[in-house]
Amino acid sequence: MSIEQLLQNLQISGSRSTKSRQIDIRCPPVQRYEQHYGYRLNRRYLLNLESKIKTNPNAFHYPLTLARKWIQHTLQLPIFEFKYCIDPERREIEEVPADEDVHYQDEDRDEDENDEDDEVVIVVLAVCSDDPDSFDARPTEEQMTLLTNLLGDAPQWWVSYKNM
Repeated sequence: MSIEQLLQNLQISGSRSTKSRQIDIRCPPVQRYEQHYGYRLNRRYLLNLESKIKTNPNAFHYPLTLARKWIQHTLQLPIFEFKYCIDPERREIEEVPADEDVHYQDEDRDEDENDEDDEVVIVVLAVCSDDPDSFDARPTEEQMTLLTNLLGDAPQWWVSYKNM
């Protein structure tokens, strides 16, 4: 299905009332930092989406903000935020410039330590977190199905990078 067809389906579905039940997920065990449920950001895909939904070519928008806000509004998501999280699989996305996927080291570590301990920090589009108020505002099954179809990956739990 093309991105244009997905956008059309979203606009039709998003205009309907979303009275289905909330997604059936459980909060993960408590970690040192907040955990977010959502999607790993694919910067190139969202920039392409943004170019398709941009109605005023002269208007300035911070990159990716227009797409995020449009998706949140169209699907009526109570929460849809960018969050910095740790990738447990330590996968890097090649298409993202180095300033987006950043390797962070703990300041307390010696510089001689092996780089294998570096954390791969990624941007996640979060729909809720393990915070009770956020978790109670999680999206519906229908909203998550539409969002997963649009973004192409399944959502998962991510541990926040130092609650950023």
